[in-house]
Amino acid sequence: MAKILLIDKDRASRQILEHALKLYDYEVVSTHRGDKGLSLAVEEAPDLIVMDIDAQGLNGWQAIKILKESSPTWLIPVIALAQPTVTGQLLIQTGFDTYVRKPAAARHILQRIESLLDKVAKELTGSSGNPSSASMSASTSHRGPKETPYAQSQVGQVTVVYVDNSAVDSQALGDIVQAAGYSYANISDSLQAVSLLMDLRPKIIFLELVLPVANGYELCAQIRRISFFQNTPIIIVTNKNRIPERLRAKMVGASDFLSKPIKAKSVLEILIKHLSHQSTF
Repeated sequence: MAKILLIDKDRASRQILEHALKLYDYEVVSTHRGDKGLSLAVEEAPDLIVMDIDAQGLNGWQAIKILKESSPTWLIPVIALAQPTVTGQLLIQTGFDTYVRKPAAARHILQRIESLLDKVAKELTGSSGNPSSASMSASTSHRGPKETPYAQSQVGQVTVVYVDNSAVDSQALGDIVQAAGYSYANISDSLQAVSLLMDLRPKIIFLELVLPVANGYELCAQIRRISFFQNTPIIIVTNKNRIPERLRAKMVGASDFLSKPIKAKSVLEILIKHLSHQSTF
């Protein structure tokens, strides 16, 4: 039985499609939010995703980018539900495998699902059928996600991650964290930060306030929209530890502040404060 993840902001159409999928013996997991959908994609490992471009939380454009850049999800085929005004070429170039125009009849979506699952199964095994059992063995022959600035063996095993493009500050924090007995990784590219965090699933995130392209406030807000990270401590690292910065950081979901220069005493206090109630690797 193939598992389908359905992400659709329209409750009525979502319920109709979910019912239709179950009638055809598909297992269905559904949500109206793109951010929740990302978490479900990792937790449930669906065989296929049906994604509403206009999903709440994170929209389809944002979600597909993260899905295709995250090692746990990049192989999952994704069907877009899009308005007629959105060009098919743009949808394919963005990363969707195929698309259905809204408003879409359930039978059209079912046909597209069956066609795509059969295509994927043939690519993976050389014959039609459920792609689930073959996806892992065939993954090495497909183009994977972008190269990441951390070892693949660390995926899902890192306790502390620091998002910062400064090698000096990263080294300073990493030395303190590892000396305290915690696993550590640095993400230097702010544009890939969210997708890499989905790979690493850290227990605490240190986030530099001043970053190229996206600042720490914007990135913190993006991370908090991912349901998996709603309760993960996010620590803003900055040399501007003033009341306005603290208030703004709190508004976007930051848990704490770490002032520069990075010192062992301050880092250890934060680790003890935020990790003492969690089990560690």
